[in-house]
Amino acid sequence: MSMRIFLNYWSINKLIFCYFQEKCSFDDPEYRRESVMKHAQRLFRDARSKLKRKYFNDTRLKTKEERLKNKPSEMTKIEWKFLVDHWSDEKFKEKSKKASESRAHQKMPHYNGTKSFARLRQEIRQKNEGKCSRVDVLVASRTRKSKKAVNVLALEKNTLVVDEIKKLKEQRDQGLNDKTDEQIFQDVLGKDTHGYLRAYGPGKSITQHFKVKPSRLDLSQELIEVKKKADQLIEEARKDAENARMEAEKAKKEAEAIRNDVDKKIEQNNAI
Repeated sequence: MSMRIFLNYWSINKLIFCYFQEKCSFDDPEYRRESVMKHAQRLFRDARSKLKRKYFNDTRLKTKEERLKNKPSEMTKIEWKFLVDHWSDEKFKEKSKKASESRAHQKMPHYNGTKSFARLRQEIRQKNEGKCSRVDVLVASRTRKSKKAVNVLALEKNTLVVDEIKKLKEQRDQGLNDKTDEQIFQDVLGKDTHGYLRAYGPGKSITQHFKVKPSRLDLSQELIEVKKKADQLIEEARKDAENARMEAEKAKKEAEAIRNDVDKKIEQNNAI
């Protein structure tokens, strides 16, 4: 794919998807379009970020003119000037600064490395017979896999959260609680209050996950609890009715046995 296509990605996303279809095989192209294009967007941003870090943010470059001269070999002067002008814009600088500050406030960074969350979820489903909850994703992505240096405070936070989740799941397996994975998640990390769905990876909102807006999430969960209790009562009533039916069948059989025994004794008496 040429660098010109790379720079004008947003205006030709349809062309990019056609390019993917030529190179890859999809079971349902239209169904996969959204996830494929979102992944392409992330690749686009990552590639542009690497360009900026290597050719624009070099501490030896002090002026815009020096950065313009520090052009990557695979780009034309027009293409490189477009990016330098964009990165030098004051509005972009302010937006970039806010984004950096937001990333610095992350309390629980993941340890996935270059592995995508979609690939991680797929691996979990393969191990868990097709099942994968947010708890599974959080434990897998926040468990340190190497001795590579990381933020100590973030590591401590991740370790505490993972240990608490594992403890609640073990208690559930032992029959000490009946919490679902979602309830365990909220007990440990609190309720979801914004549009971003935590511990799942990009591409899914709270509304998409719970099928309800965040502002109505509490009401939705209350309804789920009420329905759960109602189902339990219905199941108990069904079991009671089944037990009563079995008792009636048993009593009927005992009565028939007694009647048969009496009839047999009457026949024997008549014979005598």
